Amino acid sequence: MRSKSDKKKSLVPRLRFPEFREAGAWEVKWLGEVCEINPSTGGLPDNFIYIDLESVVAGQLVKKQKISKEGAPSRAQRVLESGDVIYQTVRPYQKNNYLFDLSDGNRYVASTGYAQFRAHDSENFLFQLIHTDTLINKVLSRCTGSNYPAINSSDLSKIQVVVPRTDEQQKIAHCLSSLDEVIGLESHKLDALKNLKKGLMQQLFPQEVA
Repeated sequence: MRSKSDKKKSLVPRLRFPEFREAGAWEVKWLGEVCEINPSTGGLPDNFIYIDLESVVAGQLVKKQKISKEGAPSRAQRVLESGDVIYQTVRPYQKNNYLFDLSDGNRYVASTGYAQFRAHDSENFLFQLIHTDTLINKVLSRCTGSNYPAINSSDLSKIQVVVPRTDEQQKIAHCLSSLDEVIGLESHKLDALKNLKKGLMQQLFPQEVA
């Protein structure tokens, strides 16, 4: 068995910002202590953008479907507020989760195919935390079903995580979010170059008659 000191060491990351090197070990908590899961709402708005399981890909909202409360499917229940994180509970290994921060005048409602997390501290840190291999493996170990493995919100709330104090959370989140922005910009550039090449090939090669 590991000693208490060994366990304490395992709660300190190998890489740490200088100002936090003497801050001590991170704290073990349940995920349900780090955020409120599926917070209660006051009912659906009359009109809203519905986010289903096909609307989010790799952290990006790729589809917006505006519907009315009367035409809403029964799964439209997660009324979102800025800073909420929606977590894909079906096939969570796909990592199609989303940090909601839109302020375009529309209301947004997510499907119950997502769990809704409302962070008690840094929502940006929470968003990075749910994509760590450690947490994903814990989630997958609790999933049921073979073709469509899924986890329920109750089991999610009982997953153990380790978290630092709020200021360190914010520092980590800022660092990783900045990298995500760079990755996103580079991905757009790559897509543009691929489209440019495709257009050039169509023009540089003759179109043979079938």
